[in-house]
Amino acid sequence: MKNIHKILLIKIGALGDLVDASASFITIKENYKNSEIYLLSDNKFRDVVKDCPIFETIFFLKGHPLKNIQTIVKIHRKNIDMAFDIQGNLTSNIFTFLSGAKERIGFYNTIIGKLLLTKSVKRKNILNPVDGQFPILRKAGIKNFSRDIKIWISKEDRNKFISFIKTYLLDINKKWIIMHPLSSERWFTKRWPKDYFAEISDIFINKEFQVIFIGGKDGCNYVDEIIKKMKAEPINLCGKTDFSQMALLLEKSVLLITNDSGPMHIGVAAGTKVLGIFGPTDPEKHCPPKAEYIYKKVPCGPCYKKTCDDLKCMKEITVQQVLNKALLLLEKPPVG
Repeated sequence: MKNIHKILLIKIGALGDLVDASASFITIKENYKNSEIYLLSDNKFRDVVKDCPIFETIFFLKGHPLKNIQTIVKIHRKNIDMAFDIQGNLTSNIFTFLSGAKERIGFYNTIIGKLLLTKSVKRKNILNPVDGQFPILRKAGIKNFSRDIKIWISKEDRNKFISFIKTYLLDINKKWIIMHPLSSERWFTKRWPKDYFAEISDIFINKEFQVIFIGGKDGCNYVDEIIKKMKAEPINLCGKTDFSQMALLLEKSVLLITNDSGPMHIGVAAGTKVLGIFGPTDPEKHCPPKAEYIYKKVPCGPCYKKTCDDLKCMKEITVQQVLNKALLLLEKPPVG
């Protein structure tokens, strides 16, 4: 590659997308081994990237306009040679332009955004979330890509996890299956029915697995409702994990069963087997490589609707179908 001293990567969110962007982080580092690489992201995802050794410095947007201006000034003073806008919306296009980078390569959605870049690719969701990043890397002349996604966890956080296991009475002599029955509050249509999650969790507990529920604090009531429908007793860690604890839970589990959501991507990056349940969204576009999925094609889907009175696409995915797929996955060798 040509001599590039300083490279800025821009990936602001969301959670799953930022995890998937690790494929680009690794690819760029492998192709620009002697360059200093910087990242601009959102402060709410600090824990996702803070331990990544690829970056010389990570800059965080904090929502406050004045603080964000100060952040951009700091980036501008770095005299960036090349910036990659992996995010690809107008806001990130503006940040890319304001970075002062001589070469600005990125995705765009609007004509204004395109004008702010020196090399650009129209954002199109036609590939899976990893391969879909590579068109802008090709614009820089990169030909070899890493399709692996990764998360980095500090030794300190790993050591703390030992106490976490003891605090919540996790049985290290059992195999763990993680259930994530949630989705964004704006995407209730992505949720497989509560009764189904309860039934399949009971089945796995009866098979001597330890079933562990995870999710954000805003979904705790929803998870409680699922557990009330169960006959057996799972471990409920909803709202009780930070990012590293969730990632380590997934790393040490044998399977994650999840809706289309951030933990699906974290599970793949952590190296566990992942079974995603898809309804209103297209798994070919949103399911990361190395994850398996179940998707019921219905006449109205994929609709991408956030509200639906029918939810046929999710209700027609039966517990038996998910169980059969999960048991097949458990028989396969560990994810490489």
